[in-house]
Amino acid sequence: MKIPLRATNIKPDNATLIYSLNLFKNKRTSWALNSAALFLLIPFGILFSLYVSQIHPGYTFELVITSANGLYVFLSLIGIAVGQLVLHELVHGAFFWLFSRSRPTFGFRGWYAFAGAPGWFFPRGQYLVITLAPFVILSVLGLILLAILPQGEALIAILFAVILNAASAVGDLWITFLILRERRAILIEDTGDGMNCYALS
Repeated sequence: MKIPLRATNIKPDNATLIYSLNLFKNKRTSWALNSAALFLLIPFGILFSLYVSQIHPGYTFELVITSANGLYVFLSLIGIAVGQLVLHELVHGAFFWLFSRSRPTFGFRGWYAFAGAPGWFFPRGQYLVITLAPFVILSVLGLILLAILPQGEALIAILFAVILNAASAVGDLWITFLILRERRAILIEDTGDGMNCYALS
């Protein structure tokens, strides 16, 4: 059995599709992942807030919304959420390019953004790096910024972004689980909306 060690845009003859995931078409899975992301806001919120409390002892913050600042707060939260989402997908895209040397695809599908590399087939190790990169890299970067930024609005904005990024990575973590539980040699094609997993015989 020949197992590609790096990404290829030629599907091997011994590759057989074993499962396919399309979040745009599979509404049940999509809603389940979004519900899980909302739930994860709580533990990640607690975890990163505890980190800030240890780095900045005695610092407390609260979000006060009044008629005067309501629109500003709302637009700020939306801006942070959109910025985090775009940065998350850019990190995915950077690693798609790193391993394939081909321009990835980016897009928005209703309420979510995506990065993909349709037509490219990645071995398990490379795809795990692509999948986990935004969660790991942006979390570490966020922890560094939370440690060095002075107390104030910027610190709160980064904390909010880091919590959102970690929670929104639930799909990436679920895909990681699917890949790790598969014992056969596999290749993964990322279509943007989902993935196709091929076993090598």
